[in-house]
Amino acid sequence: MPSSKEAAQKTLLGFALVMTVIACALPLTPTPPTVEEDTEILPPTATETLTLPPFNYDYARQPTEARGTPPPSSPSCEVRLPSITDLDPYPAPPLQEPARGVPFYDPVFGTCIVRVTDRSKDIAADDTSRGLKNEYSRVQSFNADGSLLVIRGIDATWYLYDPTTLRPLYKLPIDIEPRWDAKDPNTLYYISETRLMSFNILTGQQTLLHEFASDFPGSNLAAVWTRYEGSPSIDSRYWGLMAQNPQWETIALLVFDLQENRVISRLNLPQKPSIDSVTISPLGNYLLAYYENYCEYGQLGTLDKPCGLMVYNQALTEARGMLRIIGHSDTALNRSGKEVLVFQNIDTDHIAVLDLQSGRVDDLLPIDFSHTALGFHFSGRGFQSPGWAIVSTYNGGHPEPFTWMDNSVFALELETAGRIVRLAHTRSIYSENIEKDYWAEPQASASQDMSRILFTSNWGRSGSEEVETYMIQMPPLWTSLMP
Repeated sequence: MPSSKEAAQKTLLGFALVMTVIACALPLTPTPPTVEEDTEILPPTATETLTLPPFNYDYARQPTEARGTPPPSSPSCEVRLPSITDLDPYPAPPLQEPARGVPFYDPVFGTCIVRVTDRSKDIAADDTSRGLKNEYSRVQSFNADGSLLVIRGIDATWYLYDPTTLRPLYKLPIDIEPRWDAKDPNTLYYISETRLMSFNILTGQQTLLHEFASDFPGSNLAAVWTRYEGSPSIDSRYWGLMAQNPQWETIALLVFDLQENRVISRLNLPQKPSIDSVTISPLGNYLLAYYENYCEYGQLGTLDKPCGLMVYNQALTEARGMLRIIGHSDTALNRSGKEVLVFQNIDTDHIAVLDLQSGRVDDLLPIDFSHTALGFHFSGRGFQSPGWAIVSTYNGGHPEPFTWMDNSVFALELETAGRIVRLAHTRSIYSENIEKDYWAEPQASASQDMSRILFTSNWGRSGSEEVETYMIQMPPLWTSLMP
């Protein structure tokens, strides 16, 4: 963990959040009271036990625009921007765990939140998972038009949800790394060992798109994948992948062109380095490889001696070491539409942004490690709101926060002195000494228009793996509503 630094300056946000109210359809409760009065969960409505079929053809065959349409009698939930504009630490008041589908306002920040999943009813009988979560901060959980949502059972199972009615639809018959198509809301891609597959939710048809083993004749491969954390380019055309042998050693990096259905670039790695994960940049210009061996102070990796974060051109003929050590991060677009990386700068104890073209690093926000370790995740998936990222934290002070960042979700503008919008307390308790608490990391991620932000919480059940997925609801493209 990084060393402690001076306390983060408590700077005011420098902007006034406009309290914008819109109606969002949820099968929920009467209009909630004001934020000041809302210290209790609203009473739940009756919920029947759901049995998930292998595939719900009747629902899948509905027109896309009909999916998620709530019953006419469904009450609405008011969605508004947060009410807190300072950077003071606020404790999370006691709050009982809500039932699925019962909206509540965060008692401190005033945002509308709803629990999406119910681990006691949604998990299939043949699934040993003890909890349900959004897959990861660097992965888009919503499909192209926002009408469907993929949720992970912690034992690598996958469920399809309607994010408007919060209905669990069915367990998906896929393997790993589900990724939605950028344009077709009915197509989901996934990895099956050395194969890139597609699944059509209208028909249930699974299609082999590419067998990467054929690109390695005479070689024995275990997998060609991103190693869980990568995503294709915004248009789904380019994929950054790593090929691994049965010993899980990385033998090559690949750039795959889905439109041409072929590997367009390949870099063999005879040294078989240990790489944590790979991904392609949002516009497909760069492959990013997260090497587990870090560079010495004052040094960066090279094509021949890679270390830290390596950024390759699409042809994989050039490589630049851009960070000597790299932890949690995500690619994003800045306000000008340039490809960047938002990350935890371990050397300076800041949240920072890296320009992938120039290599310039700008520290945006100091991190106070003087009290706790404090872990971070970043999501740059809200590409329709360029210039912003979602940040989630864990392992901060509990129950009393030491810093304003502790155990929370907030939006950060990717500019020097950029705006900060505080969204929610996660109420997820994480202990670094309990392995099962990995699943309690919030790992928040945003929909493309940033109107729906998912995060995971164990609601105080440390060590249980009993996690649920929650959704913060915001006005569509709400960043444009702010001065």
